[in-house]
Amino acid sequence: MLREGEKSGDEYLFEIGAFLISSAKGCLWEPKLYGPLRLLTAFSKIALLPDYVPCLKRDEFLLNLREEIEEKIIPLVVSDPEKFEQLIKDLGMKLAKEIKKRKIK
Repeated sequence: MLREGEKSGDEYLFEIGAFLISSAKGCLWEPKLYGPLRLLTAFSKIALLPDYVPCLKRDEFLLNLREEIEEKIIPLVVSDPEKFEQLIKDLGMKLAKEIKKRKIK
């Protein structure tokens, strides 16, 4: 049973879908760095899906990436765009190493 103010899995999925559609529209006119910002925000939402969908297991690697994105990377989009871009590249490297570690093709 949901506590007051909690979203159901269906509501959370709808929220992600609505965010992605509105982000696609925004990317047509927003500054260049807003596209990556919106994708990182979408990832942050997706990393929390196990909190809403019981058949999914929490993934500590993804949650750690989410924390890094929320706390270290997103705040830089305006204050230090070059560092923002570099940290996104660094995330890609971390992910590539994790893919290799998990032997995902």
